Amino acid sequence: MTAVRKTVAVLLSAILLCGIFTACGDEAEEISMYDLSQALVTFAGSPDDMKYASSSDTNPEDLLAHVSNIEYGKVKAFFISYAADGKGNADEIIAIQVKKKSDLSQAAASLKAHLEYRKTLYAAYDTTQLPKLEKAKVLTRGTLAILMVADSSDKMEAAFYAYFN
Repeated sequence: MTAVRKTVAVLLSAILLCGIFTACGDEAEEISMYDLSQALVTFAGSPDDMKYASSSDTNPEDLLAHVSNIEYGKVKAFFISYAADGKGNADEIIAIQVKKKSDLSQAAASLKAHLEYRKTLYAAYDTTQLPKLEKAKVLTRGTLAILMVADSSDKMEAAFYAYFN
């Protein structure tokens, strides 16, 4: 009978842990978009040459519409950090945090579509930036989708994951 009790205890513990890790899985955690952008922008060209826009700005829905087609009502927060001089520098970081995890794939898909648009744009007028765009990354974590375009996108990816640890 002791073996049965141990087995039941282990199973109940496993079920409890699963509940703990998934209970809030669909709700967005609190993330400082500004702090996240600051943790990543040093890997994109010269941080002094980067402009910043976010959900805290005036007309955030219009700002986000320039880079994503996701319905703004699904968005909890976002930031866009981009090279002030887009000629000769395709560096860009876009982070979109959705309110519900079920909308995360739509946010990521919109960033991938934006990346493809940028590739087409730079192919027409500045092919020197194409290698950077080819190694760009779209990542997701929790309720956050992020696009990272930079020469050192691998280092930026590591900094992205380190930010949450």
